[in-house]
Amino acid sequence: MTRDVDERRAAAAGEPRPLPARIPWSLGSGTLLLGLNSAMIAVALIPMAEYFGDEGSIAWIVSCLYIAAAVGSPTAGRLADLFGARRIYLVGLAIILVASVAGPFVTTPEAMILDRVLLGLGAAAQFPAAMAVIRTQAERRGENATRAIGVIALCGQTTAALGPTVGGFMVLLWGWQGIFWVNLPVVAVSAALVLAFVPRDTRRERMPVRAVLGSLDPIGMLLLVGSLLLLMLGLLSWEGSSPQWIYFIALIPVVGLFVWRELRAATPFVDVRLMVTYPQFGLTCARAVATFVSFYGIFYGLPQWLEATRGLDPGTTGLLMLPVFGVGAISTIAATRIGRRTNPRVLLIVGTSAMVAAGGLLAVTASRDMPLWWLAVLCALLGLPNGFNNLGNQLLLHRAVPSDAAGASSGIYRTAQYVGAALAAVVVAHQLGTDQPLGGIRELGGTIAAIGGVLLVLSLFALFRGRKKEIRP
Repeated sequence: MTRDVDERRAAAAGEPRPLPARIPWSLGSGTLLLGLNSAMIAVALIPMAEYFGDEGSIAWIVSCLYIAAAVGSPTAGRLADLFGARRIYLVGLAIILVASVAGPFVTTPEAMILDRVLLGLGAAAQFPAAMAVIRTQAERRGENATRAIGVIALCGQTTAALGPTVGGFMVLLWGWQGIFWVNLPVVAVSAALVLAFVPRDTRRERMPVRAVLGSLDPIGMLLLVGSLLLLMLGLLSWEGSSPQWIYFIALIPVVGLFVWRELRAATPFVDVRLMVTYPQFGLTCARAVATFVSFYGIFYGLPQWLEATRGLDPGTTGLLMLPVFGVGAISTIAATRIGRRTNPRVLLIVGTSAMVAAGGLLAVTASRDMPLWWLAVLCALLGLPNGFNNLGNQLLLHRAVPSDAAGASSGIYRTAQYVGAALAAVVVAHQLGTDQPLGGIRELGGTIAAIGGVLLVLSLFALFRGRKKEIRP
């Protein structure tokens, strides 16, 4: 019924009818897996650490999925163009299946890290492949892709919001292994829907292996991964007064080589030239890294504190995390409406102000015996900044680069998100712990408030400077 109404409205307005709903909903069934798996593990980290007997591995278990996704997402997008998006989508599901079957049986933190890398590579393929299918089908049929893109976005946001709650109940029922078992029916249903309702790819000419590798820029990939690993190793070694400086020393030439390579590559893995040509784009990506450090610091840090220090079970922890994502979804809707009428930097000012307020309250009021109702209020406040910051950054990203660079810039922005998530794992590893006063939660709140304060000052300065230029004769 809804589709018929949409088609009649489109016909009356002289617009293309929307893409058939069965295509985006089939594809959306798999795109939810990355958000689901990045969210569910938040409530399983403490049981994992107890099982492996190694708290130090938590940061790597969290961040390895994002490092893998930072490499896997743009790679999958290019492979989809070369070999067919539907094929790459199904290959990604197969990789997720292998990782999900193996995950519950690993016995060492090193094996778990490798399994999460595999899971990240598989799950990273779903979004770019789904978007490629939608683009191709919409152009081939002469139909409108707007509603289809909205379905894909909705699937990802919904599962990210429900992930901690779902994960909490899975852990209660089957232990930490439950967060892997839940993937199996999702993969099966998604594969069945895609095979049944998504049109086959057109035949492609076989490409030489050398040509494929050249288009993927494997050297750029390796240098990016090397840079992230060296940075994390250096930051994680920063205990007391004895950091391992060798990691930071090695990081400098690796980053230099990465930038040099990407500036000269015919098809760079990360188009650094966009940041050089459009400085505002580079600033937006840097700001995105900082805001996602804050968001994922709460995303992973708060559940660990609730379980390890406060002593709550995973199910209760998952329920308490619902306000974070519920308010985050509401703030996204509010930011969308406000963003239609105002400067995107106003959204950033609202979001960073909320970071200061929420982080400050957490730093001042958090305690081991704080009532659950106040915890729920704090969780709701901590969810407020995300919608405003994320939309503000994306709108500025849209303004910073021309339309013909939209795809590349969006991919880099997504990589910035994954880098922020990986760095957040380092922040949480340093600040939280049962040996810290109050478990380190106040320090985490102070860090969020400090990041928000710096970004707030910069946003106010940029807004004031922009308005001053507008009124200058």
